[in-house]
Amino acid sequence: MSISTNLARNTVRQLIELGIEDAVLSPGSRNAPLSIALYQAEAKGLIRLHVRIDERGAAFFALGITKATGKYVPVICTSGTAVANYYPAVLEAHHSDNNLLLLTADRPARLRKTGSNQTTMQGKIFGEFVRHSVDTAAPIDLEHLLNGSGPVHINLQFDEPLLPEDSHDWLSGIHHRELERGATHKSHLEVSTQRNVVIVGHDRAGFSESEIEKLARELGAPILSEDPLRFKDAIAHAPIVLSDERVRTELKPELAIIFGRTTLSRSTNAYLQLAERTLVIDPRTKRIDSARTADEILEEIPTVKTKVETDIDWHKEWHKYETLAKEALSTYPDWSEGALASLVAADLENDSALFVASSRPIRDLEAFANPRADVITYANRGLAGIDGNISTAMGIATHHDETFAILGDLAFLHDISALSNPTNDVLTIIVVDNNGGGIFSTLPQQGVEGFEKIFGTPHDRDLAKIASGFGISNEVVTSAKELHIALQRIHPTIHVIIAKMPSREANAEFLMNAIKRYKESVVL
Repeated sequence: MSISTNLARNTVRQLIELGIEDAVLSPGSRNAPLSIALYQAEAKGLIRLHVRIDERGAAFFALGITKATGKYVPVICTSGTAVANYYPAVLEAHHSDNNLLLLTADRPARLRKTGSNQTTMQGKIFGEFVRHSVDTAAPIDLEHLLNGSGPVHINLQFDEPLLPEDSHDWLSGIHHRELERGATHKSHLEVSTQRNVVIVGHDRAGFSESEIEKLARELGAPILSEDPLRFKDAIAHAPIVLSDERVRTELKPELAIIFGRTTLSRSTNAYLQLAERTLVIDPRTKRIDSARTADEILEEIPTVKTKVETDIDWHKEWHKYETLAKEALSTYPDWSEGALASLVAADLENDSALFVASSRPIRDLEAFANPRADVITYANRGLAGIDGNISTAMGIATHHDETFAILGDLAFLHDISALSNPTNDVLTIIVVDNNGGGIFSTLPQQGVEGFEKIFGTPHDRDLAKIASGFGISNEVVTSAKELHIALQRIHPTIHVIIAKMPSREANAEFLMNAIKRYKESVVL
């Protein structure tokens, strides 16, 4: 058996024994030993092998799978520029603490800096953005590398011959074993206040909804969630509620507990500045967000040691302003970006999966959707990029019966090459087509000289024709009624709904007017 074949087989066998079920491969020559070993493992039903032709998309596809499963997902490529294409997904996985395993094939170390073809210094290419980085030509123990969370990089040096020269049944006698997880330390929380609030970032810092709700009940605290589709009792339309400075002052919290990162609403972050005491709960503060500040920072949910009586008047105040926000939004145009987010959130069947892109879609979902707790939501909020969104949604769809995604038109075009390599999973992509970067029309940049060229970036493309060019079924909708009907149809594979929206300027005006109506209704 060749050294390269042994290295590949040893690696794949360990992955299977450690419970890894999916692997994502991009074709190449130097990674041939891994490709063949993975194919043989799939033929025996030991692993699911997904082939993606574009390494950047492959990494985001693997990211989607690990978001859906929580397991490590290896993504495999050949040497050279292929490795560099992983970088955007690695950054997202690092900041989200997602379990991405990068298996990059390399030439032998003796060929580095010699001018050898497709050979570069890729051993530590991802720097501090991976939890472990190993550069090896010999088999290694993978268990200790995968005992934790966050991206891991293993650079495997394969020497020729790259193809197996035997027919040995190297996959017999597989024994699965569970990865050991370190024990967690529970802190105690002493609380003497009643005006407490729990604010939840979009990924909940990895905690379950039930854990967060239990802490909120113990503290008598309302929940403000950036993701209203996971907490049915959360305050609805929180960014609108807190958009008025007088309301923020009226609802000033004595204790604010923040799960994860709050990255969406400026009004929520302004509200947090008023808190007398802040407590952050996020395991990423140990390795990733190590410079984060608060009065207290914990990695686990604490045990509440004191009994807190619920302040009924506190909750009544919240619901009073929540009602005013609902009334202000009741006259919002029914064909607008905010209304689209609300309609999609309400129309999805229980247990549907929903991926939401960054920029305006995720903010519209937070501001306009009514809370519920039976949609499984995902987003790339680690660095909130618009790259790799279609690929991430495809990866998520591999582990759900029915998946939806809301993307802006620029995010859709940014990852359009993913449509050249579609999956057979049920995925409906709703594209908010406002011909450009709609979020900038709601930011201070609006109206600056040269706005359309440097911020608005109109694409002037027929997205339906583009989707059709890839052989992807699609339809264009121009009203709430048409969108509602389109969402009721079930398509066997990928389907694209292009929602032609009013202008970006009109949408910004809709939002501004809604906030104005709310503020005018506020009486302290």
